Amino acid sequence: MKCRHCSYEFKDSSYAYKSRQRCPKCGTIYQIHFPSGVGFIPAIISVVPALYMVLGLKFSILVGLSVFILFYWPIDIIMNIILIYKNQYNLEEIK
Repeated sequence: MKCRHCSYEFKDSSYAYKSRQRCPKCGTIYQIHFPSGVGFIPAIISVVPALYMVLGLKFSILVGLSVFILFYWPIDIIMNIILIYKNQYNLEEIK
């Protein structure tokens, strides 16, 4: 991904965990958008172990929420990296 104004090369993986990036040379801000419904898949995958911890193993709800976050965040980043490398995104300039 390159800046349209000064052709600065952004790291692709930096957009996976931070959706807005500022070009260090010209100061232009870019925001990335992924297809609709992409965040639903890691949420469903993360709910399964969290529910198992709370309902099956009888841990506290706080432990279940922690497990959900620990599973959701890396799965979401990995999924965003895959979408970036498959060119399934829309990069727009914010004024």
